[in-house]
Amino acid sequence: MIDKILVVYNTCGIAKENSGSYKESLQSLLDQDGEYCDIVMSSCLNNKDTRGSIQRFFGNKIKYNFVDEIHPVNVTFNHAVNNAIKHNDEYSGYMFMDSGSCLSPHRDLMKSLYEYLKTGKYGMITPQSGADTEYHMGIGLGTDDESARELMFKEGNFFVPIGKASAAHVNVTSNEMRSFYGRVYPDIFASHCTESTFSFLNGALSKQWVLLKDFIVHHEVSMDGPSSGFSPGEWMARTRRPTFDHPYRIPSIISRLCTEEARSCGFGYEECRNVFMHDDSHFDENYHCKNDELKYFLKESLFLSKEELDYDEIKHEYIN
Repeated sequence: MIDKILVVYNTCGIAKENSGSYKESLQSLLDQDGEYCDIVMSSCLNNKDTRGSIQRFFGNKIKYNFVDEIHPVNVTFNHAVNNAIKHNDEYSGYMFMDSGSCLSPHRDLMKSLYEYLKTGKYGMITPQSGADTEYHMGIGLGTDDESARELMFKEGNFFVPIGKASAAHVNVTSNEMRSFYGRVYPDIFASHCTESTFSFLNGALSKQWVLLKDFIVHHEVSMDGPSSGFSPGEWMARTRRPTFDHPYRIPSIISRLCTEEARSCGFGYEECRNVFMHDDSHFDENYHCKNDELKYFLKESLFLSKEELDYDEIKHEYIN
């Protein structure tokens, strides 16, 4: 076990290239106080010029996972984690970092994330984003993000209740979560709604999802284009199905997740739009699940089987 956080900085070149911004974001990780993380640049179909520019600039200070097939970001993130573990070892935690995020000027953020992770209480630890948080929608407080912040953080960090959610542009997941579920992020989603499942993934393993009061991370919205390669708008126009049923490698998210089995073990889905509501009686005051069935349902339903997607067959180059 490597007693650090593996940071995966996720980029995509399908819609556009942003090598200058990538360098700024990656440098903000290298500028962190202490040695609390290793860094992988996950690059999905960025061109040779962008990849070469990043490699020349950073050299062996970071690792690289170059994916040469179209996959959603959850898949390429998981793939980078898998390869880093194969070439090194398991890490204490794994941080998803959206390409539009930059940690400057918070030089102590990785240290704080590591300290929260090591308490063992939290399955996910999320610093706030400066934009595109959708607190008022996912958490259900306030009329806009700023009014929601005032209510959420008035007494300190915010513990996300079961069924609530926030956009998580920078987010640390514990190795306990990855180890049980087999991957860090659910991979059945082509575009939206992954965060809708996070409170359940945490609660099922008696963990909490905490949003940090003291850190607001700069976030440039849709740096590489929203859901590049898997446009939810095009999906709706073509299929006349809603974005909460935009699946990857499976016929339907609704038929997979919104079942009597799901209801009986306490699961809910996209509750901010009243799609499938959970039963609170399955959870205690700490948002921990009282039954053992939920975690196995999530492991089976939120993650693609090897027959649905074989990660080992993804065309890529990994540089350690």
